[in-house]
Amino acid sequence: MDLMQSHHAILRNYPLIGHLRFFFEFIRPEIRQYFLESDNEEIPFSRAQRALVYQRAKGASDKRPFGTLVDVYKPSAEILLQRGNPINPPSVESLRVRVGGAQCTQPYFISLFNISAMSFGALSANAIMALNRGAQKGGFAHDTGEGSVSV
Repeated sequence: MDLMQSHHAILRNYPLIGHLRFFFEFIRPEIRQYFLESDNEEIPFSRAQRALVYQRAKGASDKRPFGTLVDVYKPSAEILLQRGNPINPPSVESLRVRVGGAQCTQPYFISLFNISAMSFGALSANAIMALNRGAQKGGFAHDTGEGSVSV
């Protein structure tokens, strides 16, 4: 009985409309597939983003396989490709932004690409040293994570 259950507030408060809502949510992918739009075209939040929030709110697994729903072959698609030896490497200055306006007495330039904080305790000493050397060679910041620089 819907009035006695405690899992879904919508079913408890609005039994008929609640069941219709779940029915339409169940057939929504087919309606969208044949008549409307894809999972990532909705604004301000896509269906995939909302589904992730719903799963996390229910305490269900929110893990997804790797891949993308974005059409990377579209002319306006922006992707970043890696290359071991770039043909025309960008200058270091082009990858930096100025921090501090005209009134700033000591402005500085910071890299757009940095190593963010992570649990370095799970990395070997060689891996941490490689990250440190890479940051030094690239001239960018290296967040040390949960503690100080480890070796």
